[in-house]
Amino acid sequence: MLRNDTMNDQEQVQPFEFEPERFFDTFIGVVKALLVRPREFFRHLPTSGSIKNPLAFLAVCAFLTALFVANARSGGVQLFIVLCCANIFSTILGSMVLHILAQKMYRSQAPFGSTLRVLAYASLMDTVSWIPLLGPLAYFYGLYLIFLGIQEQHRLTPRQAALTVAIIVCIVTAMAMAIMIASPGSFSQALQMLDPQQAENSL
Repeated sequence: MLRNDTMNDQEQVQPFEFEPERFFDTFIGVVKALLVRPREFFRHLPTSGSIKNPLAFLAVCAFLTALFVANARSGGVQLFIVLCCANIFSTILGSMVLHILAQKMYRSQAPFGSTLRVLAYASLMDTVSWIPLLGPLAYFYGLYLIFLGIQEQHRLTPRQAALTVAIIVCIVTAMAMAIMIASPGSFSQALQMLDPQQAENSL
């Protein structure tokens, strides 16, 4: 009886992630895991191997986010493409920065794929971040997912993971402010692209 319980426990903790070949089953499974038991999900993610699966999940989330936002803002194909590419690029870039921080600050031995997996799956929150009432909750829950993921994948303490996430948030905020100050015209154009109807009314 004890042996059966042990075997059941081992089956429950087998690594699980999104698989494009089983799109709907695994996508729904990942969504449920991120919402119901996120710590266990990140704890049992593969720490090595191909990054095809998390990249595919990231691409799906970026596609859905860009599609929702473009439709909500009455934007065209240009806005959709810009948003989709920006989401993917920013997630990969953020993974690189976060991975370097974990390595330099805490001598983490986890591979880059582990960090990319965390941010790729946390990007699920982007799909609802554009909704006015859910946006702030989705943003902070996304940070919470990154906090849990970094802690589990890099074997960091809660304080170390929180500090790492806080640093990356400060870096992103500083970069956004620098762009606003250095090129206010480009920032204004980006806002107009996100809300073309308001831009037309202001002309």
